[in-house]
Amino acid sequence: MLDETFTRWRPRLVRFCAQLLRHADDAEEVVQDVFTNLVAANGRYDLTVDPGVLLFRLARNRCVDLRRKKAVATQRDLDAPARGSGGDQDLQDALAALPVAEREALLLTTIDGLGYREVAAILGCSLGTVAARRCAAIQKLQRRLRP
Repeated sequence: MLDETFTRWRPRLVRFCAQLLRHADDAEEVVQDVFTNLVAANGRYDLTVDPGVLLFRLARNRCVDLRRKKAVATQRDLDAPARGSGGDQDLQDALAALPVAEREALLLTTIDGLGYREVAAILGCSLGTVAARRCAAIQKLQRRLRP
């Protein structure tokens, strides 16, 4: 069961974490930690109902922990946008400039295709907050990317 979950959700979690952390290696480490902790939890988590909500929430929390830890060590790593993701650099820079809460809501709903209810559960906020954050992120991206 856990092998199937890993295979199915790992790429989406890595992409999400890479956008939050702006560093591909850290994203891989976070996702690996999430699945390592799931194995160590020995069945404490129910992955049969809706694994996406649980996995994204665990990954998000781990990303927040890692960002805090790195903020103490060095601010430089947090300011560098993700490189080498194959996307348009202007868009990557614009995404990196968004506040974390708005970027999370946008990435989870748009890139990962999760519904507002799932995103609200992952982020621990209301549906209205998810919608407002997503809308604000889109508006900021539009302003920044306009020629």
